[in-house]
Amino acid sequence: MEIVNLPIGFRFNPTDEELLYYLKKKVWSLPLPANVIPELEAFQFNPWDLPGELKEKRFFFCRRKRDLVSKCSSFSTDCGCWKSRGKAKQIVVAESNRVIGMVKTFGFYQGGKVKTQWIMQELTLVGHLKTPFLNQRLMMRVGNWVVCRLYQRKMRARNHGAAQTTPFLPMSPSSSSSEMTDISPSDLDE
Repeated sequence: MEIVNLPIGFRFNPTDEELLYYLKKKVWSLPLPANVIPELEAFQFNPWDLPGELKEKRFFFCRRKRDLVSKCSSFSTDCGCWKSRGKAKQIVVAESNRVIGMVKTFGFYQGGKVKTQWIMQELTLVGHLKTPFLNQRLMMRVGNWVVCRLYQRKMRARNHGAAQTTPFLPMSPSSSSSEMTDISPSDLDE
């Protein structure tokens, strides 16, 4: 599968519901509108070793490694591990108030102990099964695929009491520049 490289300025930034649209097509072996999500066992890699721009959100289709009630909450790599953070949350369609998926969050711990800024969210499709005996609906996972969203959490400045500000330093007239720089089309290619 050839992965589409988006042109400069374009971003693939889907919502949880939109990601589940792609996942549903993957699970049912239907054609995807664009090949922007590669297949890769993302939890086997250190986050910086995964393909894509480090500062951008990245997405991967992965084979399901656990079920919704699995006790498995950690996946090891050669430099650390992905550890579960909290419980899975429901993804709900706003118009119908229907649960269509679950999202589970994992954090990367370097050496297994040092918490990093790397986050991996695992999204799964869920379906509902009505039980004839209990007369209730049970939620169950659909398909053998999940879609993962990888990103770095933004660092928050620690502010202990007093507001931290950067002093304003006005530019002196001698430090400003009025020179024009020519840019050729070859300068724009990267």
